[in-house]
Amino acid sequence: MTDLSNATPAGDDPRNSASYRAARALVIILGVFIVLALLALIVGFVVRLTAHNRPQSVADVPQIYQLKEGARIMDMKVDAGHVILSIRTDQGEEIVIVDDASGRVVSRIIAPK
Repeated sequence: MTDLSNATPAGDDPRNSASYRAARALVIILGVFIVLALLALIVGFVVRLTAHNRPQSVADVPQIYQLKEGARIMDMKVDAGHVILSIRTDQGEEIVIVDDASGRVVSRIIAPK
């Protein structure tokens, strides 16, 4: 009987071949890409979760439109995201167009008496 435990010659080690080294390098590179993608995913989640806790800027806070003393709203219409107010004051009439999302005055038309 022959012993086949040392059947491969010492120079034919499969770990020394070019294809083995190339496959090993490819596995290492792809492993690094997977780790980087996982880190980017975690960073993305953290950024999205903490973005809601930031204080609002002045532009994000709804504005308050206050009528002058003695003014009365005569008519109010809603059109394409705007509220159109027809107001009568002691000085005359005016039309105020307000953005309904932010409460910011978009335009104002004043007709004096």
